[in-house]
Amino acid sequence: MTARLACLLAALAVAQPTPEEVAKLEKQRCPKPAEFALVFSNGYAGNSLPADEAKFEALLVKVKAAGFNVVHTTYSEKRLELCKKHGVKLMVDFLAPEHHVYKGPDACKALAEKLKGDPAVWGYNVWNDTIGKTGEGRRRDVNNVRQWDPTHPALCATYRTSGLNHLVNADAVGYYDYHWARGREQHFPHLLAFSKAARERDAFFYAWLATDAGQAGKGNYNRSLYSANTSIACGLKGVLWFLGGKLLDLDSLEWTEHGKDILKVHAEIAPLARELATIGNPTAIYTTPITKTMNNDPLPGDKKEMLPPGLEQNAFPKEFFLQPKAGEFVLGVFQPDAQKQAGHLFLANHNAYAEQAVELGVRGVRLEQFARKAGRWEPVKIEDGVARVALASGGGELLRFAP
Repeated sequence: MTARLACLLAALAVAQPTPEEVAKLEKQRCPKPAEFALVFSNGYAGNSLPADEAKFEALLVKVKAAGFNVVHTTYSEKRLELCKKHGVKLMVDFLAPEHHVYKGPDACKALAEKLKGDPAVWGYNVWNDTIGKTGEGRRRDVNNVRQWDPTHPALCATYRTSGLNHLVNADAVGYYDYHWARGREQHFPHLLAFSKAARERDAFFYAWLATDAGQAGKGNYNRSLYSANTSIACGLKGVLWFLGGKLLDLDSLEWTEHGKDILKVHAEIAPLARELATIGNPTAIYTTPITKTMNNDPLPGDKKEMLPPGLEQNAFPKEFFLQPKAGEFVLGVFQPDAQKQAGHLFLANHNAYAEQAVELGVRGVRLEQFARKAGRWEPVKIEDGVARVALASGGGELLRFAP
């Protein structure tokens, strides 16, 4: 028997739903996570974290203190027990040999049914690669997990947008493009594609972000913060830093220089984790023109000003109640009910290396900003119809508005 045939037979071993049951399944959605996910992951398809239980517990303590609230790894009862003890959710690797979503669905089914409703479980990771022609298989995997455990999501991630159109049933979609190295001009086109997909599917999206987008201690923090914040403005609900072993020495459990950069990013994002989880997907994404690239370089072709690549159709409409007066930023608008004229805003700096003194013309609403250090909402002062918000290099700020 060939390996391919064995794989097919294993997938068919689980009773397949009827077309009617599939249609019903694909409309179901699990409860949304209560926090923006900051995920410690050292790879997939096998155990890449310390096998020794004491060492694994020490790792949990270390990453929890650094702002991580999810760990992605293989399942064991002891690991789940330790995650519960330290308040870190477990993202179960369903690509590991002992629990493989399509090579060993019976084992996955038994485990998912056992974990159903467990608050210490984030959910299941079922794919992290190009999808291409395997889209229907990935769609099947998500449906299977939903049958086994409708209380937790199955994260299905792809390279850039490959195969995204197949995942019409997804609770959680994810992707990786590592735009700083592979094409900065694709950053916003990919974000808009996943933002649109999440909104249309009543889903949410995560991203694998590179841990080493820049030089450690020099530009890596700026680039990583920029990637996270501009993605949040487009609706991102979680980051899997790739790879954890580049952040933390798994023998000594000491942070590397790249790890220290990501800890600084967490200091900015972790205080917003609960707020960001509640605001849903953006109903609109707007941008100002830019005069410098995300890397703070001159614009191409000696241009003095332009809209960022991928956002050419996302200029602020003149009728919008906020109008940019100064600063270069992208704005995510989270307004589930337009009639109530209330919702949230996330401003993200278009430049990873230059601060922005943002000025916004405001009509008909009051604004509040979430103060990270205080952990509460505070009024934004509006003088002569203009609100001022400072954006750090690569930074982002969460606001809310109401009549």
